[in-house]
Amino acid sequence: MEKVKLKFLLLSVSAFLSTFLIAGSVFAANYGVFTKVAVNVHGNISSVAQKVESALNGHNWKVIGKFNTSLPSGDTYNSTVIVATDSVYDKYMVDNGNYPLGAFGLPLRVAVYSTPNQGIVVSMVNLPALARTFSGRSYVHYAVEVNNLLKHWIREAVGGTPSNTQYGPMRTGRFPGGIGGGSFPGSVVQISNYSGSTDSNLLGVADLVLKGIEHNNGSWHLVYKIEKPSIGFIEIGVTRNSTERHSIEIDSGARATSTYKFPGIDHGPSYPIEILVYRDGNYTDVSILGEMWRMKYYFADAGMMAFMTHMGMPGSVQGSLKQMILYGLAY
Repeated sequence: MEKVKLKFLLLSVSAFLSTFLIAGSVFAANYGVFTKVAVNVHGNISSVAQKVESALNGHNWKVIGKFNTSLPSGDTYNSTVIVATDSVYDKYMVDNGNYPLGAFGLPLRVAVYSTPNQGIVVSMVNLPALARTFSGRSYVHYAVEVNNLLKHWIREAVGGTPSNTQYGPMRTGRFPGGIGGGSFPGSVVQISNYSGSTDSNLLGVADLVLKGIEHNNGSWHLVYKIEKPSIGFIEIGVTRNSTERHSIEIDSGARATSTYKFPGIDHGPSYPIEILVYRDGNYTDVSILGEMWRMKYYFADAGMMAFMTHMGMPGSVQGSLKQMILYGLAY
C-alpha cells in the first residue's frame, strides 16, 4: 500500500511539473504581434475577403466590421481588414466580467492584402500575444488553441500555402519596453468616468461616444461595436485614413525596397483603435490606450529612428481621439 501511495504521489508531482513547465514555456514564448495564415492565395482581394468572412461566420464567430486600409500615395497594392468577435472568446479575455480591461485585446482582426512576392496574403493579429499582454498568463493556452482553429478554418476556405510566420514586434515579455512602453494596464488613459455602473449606464455612455464619432471633424469613422454590458464592457473601434496611411508608411521605411516601397501594409490588423466603455466598481469609465504605448505595441519593429522622427504623431492621434470622445460625452 505504501508503494502504491508513493507511486501515485510521484506521478502527481510529475504531472504538476509538466503542466507548470509547459505553461511557463508558452507564457515566455517569443510571440509576434501578427501572424500569417496563408500566402499565394488564389483570387482577388474581394473574393478572398468574402471567403474569410464566410469561414468566420460559419464557425460561430461574427463579422462585425470591414474596411479597406488606406495606403500611402503611390502604393499599387491593396488591403482589406475584417473584424470579428466570438462571445466565448470575449468572456475569456475579460475573465467573465471580472477584468473588463482585457477587452483592449479584442477583437480578432484579419487582413487580406496583396504583395509582390507572395501574391495575396491572409494574416491576423496573433491571439496568444494579445492574450498574454491584455489578459495575462491564464488565457495564453486557450488563445493558442483558438489561434490554431481560426487558421485552420480560414485555410480551408481560402486555400493557398499555409504559413505560420509571426512578424511585427517580436517579444518574449508581455509589454513593449523602452521609451513610451511599459506595463498594461498602466498604459490606459482614462478620458472620463461616471457614477453608476449598471448595464444601462454603460449603454448610455457608449451612445454618447457614438455621437462624438458621428459628428467628429477629424475624419474618424466607426468600424465596429462589441456590446457586452453583462460582462462589463462595450468596445467601439474607430479608424481614419490619414492615420492608417502615415503609420504604414513609417513602418515601411526600414524594410522598403525598390520593388516594394510599402511592406508596412502587413500591419493593417493594427487598426481599428479601441475605445472602451467599461464597468469599474460603481463607476462607468471611458478609456483608450495611450497612443505612444499602442504604437510601440504594434509598430515597434519600425525602429527607434522612425519613432524619433515622428515623435509628434502619437500625441496628435491621442488628442484627436480625446477631443472626439469628449465632444460626444458633452451631449
